Amino acid sequence: MIAHFPPCLSILLLVASLAPAVNGAEQQEIRVGIIGLDTSHVLSFSKVMNDPEAEGDLAHCRIVAAYPQGSRDIQSSVSRVPKYTKQIEEMGIEIVPTIATLLERVDAVLLETNDGRPHLEQALPCFRAGKRVFIDKPMAGSLVDVLAIFSASKKYNAPTFCSSSLRFAKATQDVRNGSLGTVQECWTQSPAHLEKTHPDLYWYGIHGVESLFTVLGPGCVSVKRGTHGEGQIEVVGQWTDHRRGTFRAGKGYSGRAKGEQGEAPVGSYDGYAPLVVEIARFFRTGETPVPAEETVEIYAFMSAADESKRMDGAEVHLDTLINKARAQVNQRLAEFSAP
Repeated sequence: MIAHFPPCLSILLLVASLAPAVNGAEQQEIRVGIIGLDTSHVLSFSKVMNDPEAEGDLAHCRIVAAYPQGSRDIQSSVSRVPKYTKQIEEMGIEIVPTIATLLERVDAVLLETNDGRPHLEQALPCFRAGKRVFIDKPMAGSLVDVLAIFSASKKYNAPTFCSSSLRFAKATQDVRNGSLGTVQECWTQSPAHLEKTHPDLYWYGIHGVESLFTVLGPGCVSVKRGTHGEGQIEVVGQWTDHRRGTFRAGKGYSGRAKGEQGEAPVGSYDGYAPLVVEIARFFRTGETPVPAEETVEIYAFMSAADESKRMDGAEVHLDTLINKARAQVNQRLAEFSAP
């Protein structure tokens, strides 16, 4: 016997029959690829993201392929590639010969090349293919390239973000989310090993600078660079509303914020997992956890620190550097124009 239902009930039954398929699509695994096997981050991130017991957003992302080439001339990076390639392969992740091959196999990309200078060139084919891309620190080797990356991301409607793992440390996030009210002053500290091919703080000082901006947010107007202790780098930034932020190079990760409701420690390192969780959420939703404008300001702050150093500690305004860099973006992108 054929059952007959009223039209409204038939529609409800049809929707119900489709529900499992819709839910199944929402839970579809996101295939993730890695570009650059010259940093230990690739091992740490892969262990977190490919953990069979992962939950939440992480449970629906899996790293499936990797392209090894990272830096071409920073020896400390180049020398790591064979070892990390072997270890990644032993984790069941396919090693592929080109970025083009990688993009055929994945839905999203971890751009992990330790050297920031090739990031623009490596990110562009990902954006053109419509892939969401997380770019590990440093985002690029220059402020011009940082702006060019965001410009290309917008053009191809392929979201991207960059962040140090220190941004998502619990104490730092608590202050960012208002535990002290408005923060008037903050200092952070991290190691600041230098690499001659990059602006001084891009290479490692980025960690402490990222914590500083996580607490204070955007709005830095100017920077002065000096020293503290035994000649260690110290950079003081002036924010709007008379707020002040200071980055100091030193041992370990630490800091302190002073706000309307007291003081609290910030700037700790809580491991990689909090960052990888945010990356997985970004891959699933396309929503970037760090505004592009804030990241641009972070790299302008570090670029201004170098400019202040060249000017014997003189004050350098961020908007001057950003405007100068922005004027060079189109020319820079033209160097990598699609055939």
